[in-house]
Amino acid sequence: MAFYKASILSLLLLSGIFLLGIGEVKYVNAKSCLQFCDNEVAYMTCPSSGDEQISPVCVNCCTADEGCKLFRTDGSLICTGTQD
Repeated sequence: MAFYKASILSLLLLSGIFLLGIGEVKYVNAKSCLQFCDNEVAYMTCPSSGDEQISPVCVNCCTADEGCKLFRTDGSLICTGTQD
């Protein structure tokens, strides 16, 4: 008899959670970036600093702020940051 009472109480609890929306799942577009220094990056420039070369930097293509450009020592572009 106790088993049935516990089952009914559990069912009511789960129904209440469902009806209240506590179990609602929301999906978010998320991007995960590994936090490591790309040794190829010699310097970067960002829109906020104009053409000023910022170095030394500890970033990678995934962690660079939006619009920041990462460069090698020879001046060639590695990538442009897209992180929001």
